[in-house]
Amino acid sequence: MGKFLIALILLVCLTTIGKAQYTQRLSPKVQVGVNTNIETYFFAEKLAVEHIGNYVFDNNTTDYSHQPVVYFGFQHFKKYKNEPVILRIAELLRQIRDLLHDNGPILDHLLNQKDFPEEGPLYKDIEAKTDPQVEEHPEVKPMLKELTDSLRSFYSYADVAGFMKANRIFYKKATQEAAKDIKPDGYQYMERWYGQVFPNYMLYISPGMPITPGEGNYRGFGPNILSPKGKIPAMVISSSRMLPLEQNLAAYGHYGFDNPAITSFITGHEIGHTFVNPLLNIYKDRLQANSALYTPELAALVEENNIRGWYVCLIEHLVRLGEIRVALAMKNPNEADRLRRLHIGEYKCVLIPLLEAKITEYEQNRTLYPTFENYLPTLLTYLSSLTPEDINNQVLKYKNYTM
Repeated sequence: MGKFLIALILLVCLTTIGKAQYTQRLSPKVQVGVNTNIETYFFAEKLAVEHIGNYVFDNNTTDYSHQPVVYFGFQHFKKYKNEPVILRIAELLRQIRDLLHDNGPILDHLLNQKDFPEEGPLYKDIEAKTDPQVEEHPEVKPMLKELTDSLRSFYSYADVAGFMKANRIFYKKATQEAAKDIKPDGYQYMERWYGQVFPNYMLYISPGMPITPGEGNYRGFGPNILSPKGKIPAMVISSSRMLPLEQNLAAYGHYGFDNPAITSFITGHEIGHTFVNPLLNIYKDRLQANSALYTPELAALVEENNIRGWYVCLIEHLVRLGEIRVALAMKNPNEADRLRRLHIGEYKCVLIPLLEAKITEYEQNRTLYPTFENYLPTLLTYLSSLTPEDINNQVLKYKNYTM
């Protein structure tokens, strides 16, 4: 065998091993790991924010010592903050931020690209669906391409791979912390309850995603990956434990992802949006016609948790309804009760009791309604039959809900 061929095989093996170090398969269809494109983005975003001030939860007035990879990543890469590639990234992020006010569409785009330093879409000849926010601002689309090119350059120029490899134990342990609290069997039950099957589920932790300090602070984002086998629900989650600062990344014994309640909730909730949101979008105009049901009393209650508008309110209710009913399908009434306390008591989704009573019609007639999509028009007709007085009665009855 020629020396060149041996070298090529070795390079492929090393690349595969490098990627595998950040991935843990939980079931044949579910895996959790770290996406190098996403980590590269957040390292670069942290440097760019030094020039543009802030972006989502990233700002230049916080040291992020509560998030080890954010803190030490910045210490490691800050020597590049005035390099042309970062200045270009900063200007692109400033423009995108001022149009979208969010970096979610960036994460969505990056997950549908090959792992840096490779170039091009993740799956050849499959164009990822444009994010709704980007559809409203089509001028962002070429910016995303240019940003991706600049991030790829930064990845190589700053040797992001070297930093991640040097700290692979931290990434591995952080992945293990999250993995122990993810319930892969739950996705099978979700598929049965909704009557919809996806080829895989890709869950990514991002130790490099900045979150402002404070117990209970975390972020989750649920993009989709388009593949030859169909849409793959994905999600990206930040750390959710505040950690005391250590001397270096090797000194940590906890990694920020050991938070069973948050991890279990968000890895179910965000994937639930993949089942619900596209279906509700079909009926968006019809739903908006019933916006009188979004009474001031209901709005005041749900907006405490950043649920704003009748359309978003319905989406959140139906996703949380699905979580409760899936828990019952898994024969776990204790979990269903916990979710009711959470969603009605804490998130104030006070229409859930009405929706639970109605949804049994779907569950008991799966021959007539093989999928949630088949039943949705019936459910929406029921919602249309409600009056503002019905909504306010629910608010009054459940605004101080306890079980």
